[in-house]
Amino acid sequence: MSDTTVTIDCVRVVLWGARRRGLDAGPLLVGAGVPPSLLDAPGARVPADRFARLVRAVCAALDDEFLGLADEAVRPGTFAMMCRTAIHCPDLGAALRRAGSFYALFPGAPRARLSTDPAEPEGRWEFSVHMPPRMGPFIELCLLGITLRLASWAIGRRLRPSLVELAHSRASSVADHAAVLGDRIRYERARPALVIDAADLAAPIVRDEHDLRALLAGSPAGLLAGLRPAVATSERVRRILDRDIAGGVPAAHEVAARLNMSPQTLRRHLRAEGVSFREIRDRVLRDAAVSALADGGGSVAEIAEHLGFSEASAFQRAFKRWAGTTPGAYRSARCSPPTCKGGEHRSLTAPRRHRQSGGRAESGSSALNT
Repeated sequence: MSDTTVTIDCVRVVLWGARRRGLDAGPLLVGAGVPPSLLDAPGARVPADRFARLVRAVCAALDDEFLGLADEAVRPGTFAMMCRTAIHCPDLGAALRRAGSFYALFPGAPRARLSTDPAEPEGRWEFSVHMPPRMGPFIELCLLGITLRLASWAIGRRLRPSLVELAHSRASSVADHAAVLGDRIRYERARPALVIDAADLAAPIVRDEHDLRALLAGSPAGLLAGLRPAVATSERVRRILDRDIAGGVPAAHEVAARLNMSPQTLRRHLRAEGVSFREIRDRVLRDAAVSALADGGGSVAEIAEHLGFSEASAFQRAFKRWAGTTPGAYRSARCSPPTCKGGEHRSLTAPRRHRQSGGRAESGSSALNT
């Protein structure tokens, strides 16, 4: 799994379901490698692999794929069986209808249905599910985000809904909504829904059982932790930056050349996806910093140097914005002294300074909080 991170809001919701069923959150967090102190840190984030570990632990402890968030449990294996029944459909629309019919068999599962009108060029894939007010934004993110990721995988290309409808208000939205669902979002609607073009509903399913076995490894926890749109230009850029961070994050024109496009074309593609090169670069730095500190090796100054910061103080200011706490406090909460002494962090050797406007890796972009 890549070094993406997950907002602490998602961790809180997963633990809410566990606590609701009487589980002690402390051992679950410690076992997943998530510092308990981060629960009280506004804007904090944790590595996605640790979040997936937490989800799997809660799922196993509760014997419930819906993580204790519904009134009745959904037994582990239900999601995998749904996928196996839907993958043999001829097209995406038929697969969604079959998935909705399948989950209707289980009392604790969310209700979902695909409605179409011959006179309309779009269909509506919508969920009916009881959502406690504070949990609604996260549950909607999971239901719609996993649908988008699974559907995009099934048809072999990114599914772009013409509209995303959410029941909660914009003010209560968790930080990752726009990153997962895009910018075509309408809030305070009757129920969460994806509005999908008829042409997309008619797209053939191109995956088979062999592909499905690989997808299901670690699912649904892996899908939940790795919620991101299907591969797009922004994701291709992120992968290049993430892979090359050990040598210093490449400049925009270098990345454009590796993608066989001009810098102007790269900017245009990223602008169409609602993101800039600077925002992607800063997210890569943020996630690498969280991962290195969580793994427990190297001093804060060494990590700052490896990430290309001109001075440790700039790194500390940036990390405080990204994770809601200082690098030192994050590490102290993460591990005990014996663990920290022997820990290793991600290899970030042979650094070079980032070539960027402004001259420093630190940035004031609000996108760092998404």
